[in-house]
Amino acid sequence: MKGFFYTLLILLAVAGICVMTCPDRNAHSDALKDLLNTAITSELSKDIETEEDAGLVAFGSVLGTGIGGWVIDNMLTVENYFVCSVGYITYDGETNVVSLGVLNHVFTPDDEKILEKAKEIF
Repeated sequence: MKGFFYTLLILLAVAGICVMTCPDRNAHSDALKDLLNTAITSELSKDIETEEDAGLVAFGSVLGTGIGGWVIDNMLTVENYFVCSVGYITYDGETNVVSLGVLNHVFTPDDEKILEKAKEIF
């Protein structure tokens, strides 16, 4: 009987910690913007040969990240389930899960998936 109460107490403590550290919409947005910035910069940096190319990459990265951030801010919906939160983006009638937040951390898909979705949107 003691084991049951200890297990219940531990589960309640873990659930309480999850509720207190559940990421909000801004955390999801920031994580997706960082991921998009990384994906755009790595894609543009593949064929750098001169300093002029590096300047164009920096400009393209700033421009792409700015537009991408605006799109993320307008299309992102975050559902809070108390112990975790899930970020969705709906585009062309299709809803996709793009982030999962738990214990004050937002998990996002890998760079290739984000780059594919960005190419579809733009």
